[in-house]
Amino acid sequence: MADPLPGGGVKADECAKAVNRVLREIGLACTVGEDVKNRCDVSVISYGAEGNAIKNALPGLLGSKPIVTMQELVNNVKDIVTVKRKVSDGAGGLVEIDDDFPIWIEPSAFGSTPMGMAFLSASKLVETWTKSHKLSFPPIIINITDGEPNDITAAKNAAHKLMNSRTNDGQTLVLNIHISASQLNRVELPSKVEELPDKYSHFLFDISSALPSVMVERAHVLGFNPKPMARGMVYNADAEAMIRLLDIGTRANLR
Repeated sequence: MADPLPGGGVKADECAKAVNRVLREIGLACTVGEDVKNRCDVSVISYGAEGNAIKNALPGLLGSKPIVTMQELVNNVKDIVTVKRKVSDGAGGLVEIDDDFPIWIEPSAFGSTPMGMAFLSASKLVETWTKSHKLSFPPIIINITDGEPNDITAAKNAAHKLMNSRTNDGQTLVLNIHISASQLNRVELPSKVEELPDKYSHFLFDISSALPSVMVERAHVLGFNPKPMARGMVYNADAEAMIRLLDIGTRANLR
């Protein structure tokens, strides 16, 4: 995660920015006036740090809550930074404004890749959540990684266990974002394993869910062109592709 991404930026930094951005967008989507509606719940798991391989990545008081409501998330921001953003000037041009940007997740780039342990941890959260949310849209798990798991068989078994959990509305959805310093062989939303170049990408295809119709619709809006039975994965993603798949995965449960 310490390597650079195509177009600039370090993997860990761009990943943290993308996650913070999508948390902010979910919060805005759940806000009506000054009221935050609990339209969904959120967990953020980090994995890889030596000696503390799997942990809750949310800050402060949220760090003791494996699953948080949107009200809890919005009311417990770690920091707010000012960023420049371009908006329409109403006359066909753009103007630059200052925008407050909330921070929950800090970048980190060290350790190995205990992906199987991360999926098992997610399974426990999903099992707890689905017991009291049988009528809800199924949980959506978005895994962001830049390398192969320590144990690919354990990771595959844990991911399949996770994908077999469900609510009455369907099975848990697992999406995978592989971020890379290379722009070669980028594959977005593949529908066949033959579209992918190597053993590791085949593994990610196997543990990625087919997109339901609500996600397919969102994918078209964001400029993807998914074929029938497209899987929720991007291989060799840059920062832009990562953000777009995060958008697909996080907007569906707010339908």
